[in-house]
Amino acid sequence: MSGWLIAFTGCIYAYVAAEQLYKGNTGMFIAYTGYAFANIGLYMLASK
Repeated sequence: MSGWLIAFTGCIYAYVAAEQLYKGNTGMFIAYTGYAFANIGLYMLASK
């Protein structure tokens, strides 16, 4: 998978996390923040 696609997916996860925080859904905020954070590592591996 290309690095730009992983970065784009991470941005989507970060947006969804922010939306969940705005709606007051803390559990899903934490889950999507974790997904976005995990994509940082995947991006680093893919862009080597």
